[in-house]
Amino acid sequence: MSKLRAGFIGLGSMGAPIARRLARNGFDVIGCDLSDEMLAAFDEPGTHKTKDPLEAARESDMLGICVRTDAQLESLCGDGALFAALGEGGTVILHSTVAPELAQKLAAKAKDHGVGFVDVGVSGGGPAAIEGQLSLFVGADPADVETARPWLEAIGRNLAHLGPVGRGQEGKLLNNLISIANYGMSAAIVDLGVDMGFDRQQLIDAFNAGSAQSFALRVGPGMVQPREGTGATGSLKGLHDLLKKDVDHCRELDVSETTALSALLASCDAMLARIRRAAAEAEGQPRPNDPSATVDAYFAAVRAKDMDAWIALFAEDARYALPNGQSFQGKPAIREFQQMVFGSGSPFPTPGARFVGAEGIAVEIEAKLPDGTVRNTTNHYRFDDAGKITSLTVYMRG
Repeated sequence: MSKLRAGFIGLGSMGAPIARRLARNGFDVIGCDLSDEMLAAFDEPGTHKTKDPLEAARESDMLGICVRTDAQLESLCGDGALFAALGEGGTVILHSTVAPELAQKLAAKAKDHGVGFVDVGVSGGGPAAIEGQLSLFVGADPADVETARPWLEAIGRNLAHLGPVGRGQEGKLLNNLISIANYGMSAAIVDLGVDMGFDRQQLIDAFNAGSAQSFALRVGPGMVQPREGTGATGSLKGLHDLLKKDVDHCRELDVSETTALSALLASCDAMLARIRRAAAEAEGQPRPNDPSATVDAYFAAVRAKDMDAWIALFAEDARYALPNGQSFQGKPAIREFQQMVFGSGSPFPTPGARFVGAEGIAVEIEAKLPDGTVRNTTNHYRFDDAGKITSLTVYMRG
């Protein structure tokens, strides 16, 4: 019996180990990547290599895809030429993490060419791929799952067929949502301990010996340390962008449990902010301001009528918008307006509920005016990567 021919497009930190595993389990593998570096690193004995995705498709019975972004996947498959090159009876196995809707759209286009489509999110990392120990989140028609089973059983120890195409992506996104949220909490607790004077590694080891132990605690704090390696995930900025892609897809999940989703996203956003801080520190830049600390400093400066401290919290081209439609662009214009406010007896603000999300921080405020009346407003702050205020919009409440 001849070997199954397996093409594999995208030989990065996950794609290359999967392709190696397939080769070691009897598949005739042709690896494909546009990067000379990635292609050279794929040195598995007995495999073939090409930079041409269409060639990889023509030489395959099954074609795996593990590119990083939605845009890359759309560019690769969107016109249908890849499916045509694979040919009727072929099967595409998508290992990228992308929008579920994109997977569904491409599956429909593949069907037009008589090509099966299996949406397979993977979890476990490169070492698990090499050992065939991945967890698989599968979305596909049952017949396509059966066609792909030799591939899936070669790389995975747990196969969860969650439904039609798109469900694999949704399952993987939920998996990544809790993973990244847990990374954020783990990195944050270690930062707190270091701030209190504990030795970083000693504290991590102590946590992992007790009830706080977890996979996230073992790896999360290390994700914000200096990194080296081949490919996009070998840099802090690359890691940030890779995680942010998945977090942004999670924001679009169609759920009614919005409170649960918001709580998880807040922790994910904390992790993304912590990686940005680590990237800035690695480049010798000042540590970005904590947006919540910036908000605290904002109210302290207003109460003290400290103009210099207040304006220092804003980015140079910041925008300040008022409920009456007035807006001020840039620090000089914002300073001039606020000096007038301070000079005329500014309100004394008492901040209330605070809401932290991907679009910034919103704070409900009760402000006592000089004439004794009370005004209820909500301030919505947006920030740049340095933690400076780029936009402050004031809304009236009640």
